[in-house]
Amino acid sequence: MTNKARDRGATAVEVALLMPILLLLVMGIIDFGRALNAQVTLTQAAREGVRVAALKQPDPAGRTQTAATGLSGVGVAVTACPSTPTPGSDAQVQATYTFTFVTPIGDLAGMFGGGGYGSPITLSAKGVMPCEG
Repeated sequence: MTNKARDRGATAVEVALLMPILLLLVMGIIDFGRALNAQVTLTQAAREGVRVAALKQPDPAGRTQTAATGLSGVGVAVTACPSTPTPGSDAQVQATYTFTFVTPIGDLAGMFGGGGYGSPITLSAKGVMPCEG
């Protein structure tokens, strides 16, 4: 057996050992980026919804869901301003979204103590703004 054939075999073994690690890293980057994007979108939607609630405009929950572009199934809980706000009274909007993984990284995270085997995670954002008098 020549040195060239042995080198080729060694290269194949190295690739076989490193490829799963590289694929895991790429999948983690993809899902982490998606989760971060969803969290930023959810935060902006909660901010929009609480602004609507603080100004006593109609349907802050609907505006929150509309502002969460690209996310379907956003849950919204609104604490509206009282009819006659006092100093220190705030409007609050809590937005939640269930994020599901598109790569098998969720399954692997479940094996190492995640919320269950490949289970989705719940993202949340809260907006608080003083009521306008």
